[in-house]
Amino acid sequence: MNISGIRYEHFSEKDYYAARELLGYDVDAGENILRVLAEEPELFITAFIEDKLVALAQVNEPASQTYLTVFVAPQFRRQGIGSAMVKYAENELQAGGTEKVRSSFRTGHQASLAFARKLGYDKYFSSAYMQRTADTFPLEKLPVRLYTDEDYLASQLLYAAAFHEMRVRVGCFLDSVIAQPSEKERRAWKEDAENRFVYEINGEIVAYSHLSGNELSSISVRTDFQGLGIGRKFVMYLCNEIHQRGSATVDLWCVVGNYARSLYDSLGFKEKYITEFMRKTL
Repeated sequence: MNISGIRYEHFSEKDYYAARELLGYDVDAGENILRVLAEEPELFITAFIEDKLVALAQVNEPASQTYLTVFVAPQFRRQGIGSAMVKYAENELQAGGTEKVRSSFRTGHQASLAFARKLGYDKYFSSAYMQRTADTFPLEKLPVRLYTDEDYLASQLLYAAAFHEMRVRVGCFLDSVIAQPSEKERRAWKEDAENRFVYEINGEIVAYSHLSGNELSSISVRTDFQGLGIGRKFVMYLCNEIHQRGSATVDLWCVVGNYARSLYDSLGFKEKYITEFMRKTL
């Protein structure tokens, strides 16, 4: 096939059903992409040959480190389309200032892992996708409230420090640094404040969390308050919150090697699968 005939376009709503059909060829690989597509369609690029949608790429905004994943229709694989689309996306990201690109594949997808390695991606870390389907927890009233913009600096500091320490313990994140506050992040947190929560003790914020739909997308406890059971109570509270919002399940990601895994296991979360994250320096 002459890959020079590939036409790249930013995703358009008119292509949604074709994209959903494309991702349906491989439910395991396409599930997460389809979820992001429904929530953030602006992140996607489509690849057409004539009028046929043959591939889709999630290309997060350019940053020093960002995310890229490509899905090619099975009947069009091994023809250079995936490699061409990765190169196209990498060039776009590099032009925007990106230095490192991450991608991910479920464990067991050996062909996908080999494809990434061929394009210069190396193993970075692994993360378990976990789900809880049990009932709400019996729980006493906790000092938890919705996040406000005035909470940003205290919440960001404990969140950044806790995740940096976790990454250091795991040992896969050799270049981890404590993320610094930014006005861009602060605005994003403010716009999504109804999905953010803080846990207070004596008027001090000691834990912070963010929900994304039915996913507990982040939870962190201030390092000097860890080991006191705060994280356990906070997770229980957040699970109840997600159930009260109408979801029968609670999802989360846990980096393989993270000490929090034992907590999630004890609260009834079950591992659904493991995803391998790979990274490349442009």
